[in-house]
Amino acid sequence: MFEIISQILIYFILVALTGLVAGYLIGRASCTKNSTCDKKPKGTHELHIKQKESSDGEVSALMSSDSSNKKQEAGEKPTLLSAPREGGKDNLQLIKGVGKVLEKLLNDTGIYHFDQIANLTKEEITWLDNSMAFPGRIERENWVSQAKDLAQKSK
Repeated sequence: MFEIISQILIYFILVALTGLVAGYLIGRASCTKNSTCDKKPKGTHELHIKQKESSDGEVSALMSSDSSNKKQEAGEKPTLLSAPREGGKDNLQLIKGVGKVLEKLLNDTGIYHFDQIANLTKEEITWLDNSMAFPGRIERENWVSQAKDLAQKSK
């Protein structure tokens, strides 16, 4: 009887240790640059947004304190507007990959219309990638071609 209880206890301890190790490894693997881990991200961008979708009032646009960051200087700043043109702003959420948060961030940056995105050059895309918290997303999700199609339809 004592032998069976001791074997059950040994198996229970082994299972508990395995669970702890697996939990630790999964927790470390899910720790990313933008999470709330103890690690501080190596590089910061000019503007950051929360990864999860939030309401318009909760968009976080924090300016970087490191103005000497070479990544931020890369590219050419696109033509930005201080306000939408007459007739109001376009619904940038019609571009696949742009949700409420990204639309608000683009608007805060000075991009309100499809033609602004449709006319972006590679240098301007590089500037947007490096100054906002979505590097590579513009080209990966074909925002320029989508915006061209949407700009033609809205004429």
